[in-house]
Parts: sequence; C-alpha cells; structure tokens
Amino acid sequence: MTEKTKDKSTREKSEPTELEVIKYLEAHPKLLLDNPKLLSETPPDRRFNSETVVDMQRFVVKRLRLQVDELKASSNHLVTITRDNMSILERTHNCALAVLNAKDFHALSAVLSEDIPLFLGLDAAAIGIEVSPEESSMLPAGADAALRLLTPGTVDILIGTDAPTRLRAKADGGTALYGAAEGLVTSDALVRLTPTDTMPVGVFAVGSRDEGCFSQDQGTELLGFLAEVVSYAVARWWPTQA
Repeated sequence: MTEKTKDKSTREKSEPTELEVIKYLEAHPKLLLDNPKLLSETPPDRRFNSETVVDMQRFVVKRLRLQVDELKASSNHLVTITRDNMSILERTHNCALAVLNAKDFHALSAVLSEDIPLFLGLDAAAIGIEVSPEESSMLPAGADAALRLLTPGTVDILIGTDAPTRLRAKADGGTALYGAAEGLVTSDALVRLTPTDTMPVGVFAVGSRDEGCFSQDQGTELLGFLAEVVSYAVARWWPTQA
C-alpha cells in the first residue's frame, strides 16, 4: 500500500458514518439547540425541480428563520431593559437609604450634593421648600445648606398647579434651585413634595448637564418614591413652629 493510499484510508476511517452521527445526536439531543447555526446553514429540501412548480417550503422556512431571528433580538432587548431597570431600582434604593441615614440637615446636604448624583449618574440634586421671610429665620442651623428656600408660589411656577412632576428636556433655570450647580444643569426632573400639617409645599429636583437627559415620556415612579423618602426625612427635622 502506497503512502498516498494509506493517508486516504486514514481520513476515511476518521470521518464518522451517517449512522454514527445519528447515534451521537440521539445521545446528545441538545447539540442542535446549543448550536443553532448548524440548522440555519442546512439548506431546505427541494422536492420539485420543475421550473413551472414553485416550492413554497423554501419561503416558509425562510420566513420562520426571520421570525426566529426577530424573536432572539426582541428577547435580547428585553433582557437588556430588565437589567437596566434592576440597576436603576438598586441605585434608587441606595439613594433612599442614604437619605434615611442622614442624621440632620448637615448630613442631608452631603447626601444631596454627593451621594444622590453619584448613585443616579447625574450632576446635581436639590430640595426647595416654600417659606416666607419670617419662617426662614426659624429654620434650624444647617437647613439652608440642605434646602433652597423658595418664595411661596414658586413650586406651582416650576411644576404647574395640578401636576405632581415635571421632566424638562431643557431646563430654563431662573430659581437658583441647584445653587452652585445652577449653570451646569441643562435638563432636570422636578417632583412636588406634598405639604403636611407641619411642613409647607416643596420640590425635589435632580439635574443633568446633558440636555435631553429627561423627557416627558419617561416614567417617574422611582423618582416619585425617592421624593417621598426625601420629604419624610425633611419633615423629621422641620421646625413645628415655622
């Protein structure tokens, strides 16, 4: 036997037979599921060779493959959105815990200027409370560092008389709500803080330097939840005589 014949014989022996392939697939039923590319590269059976007969099987298989690809893309998109939502939920919870752990207005001021922007990937956060000049003199020490004192009626101007929230793709400023970061914020989200028996109406705001970061078609459930936590924290130290 020549060397060439020997090599050919070796190759033929190394290749599995059709029966061996079938047995292997029977023993490993998930092989094709784990490797869908093998199926996509398998040409459909052409049962008709006549030019006058159209084999609809090819078109059906092609359509089914397109549908499978679309379902995969939709599934991947849904997984991505779910992961993003879980990430936002976790970050919102971290913000809420930081607010609740603040022991006074000084600590709350640090949470607003550092923790909340960091957790949410934004540039500023602020609380504004409507007070009269007489009431502002009654606030405890450190309150002016955590709060922006607003003249009565400002929240209605910012958000509207009936709306609980307002998301501005392009913030127009004008209230010095963000203090030193006022010139930096170009897009923000505003949430009305519902007044209580002891605390007047206010606003919780978060802002970004990126114009269009917020828009009216975005959901506000998590932001509303965080605003409620902030309102509770502020009310804990709000002077009852103010």
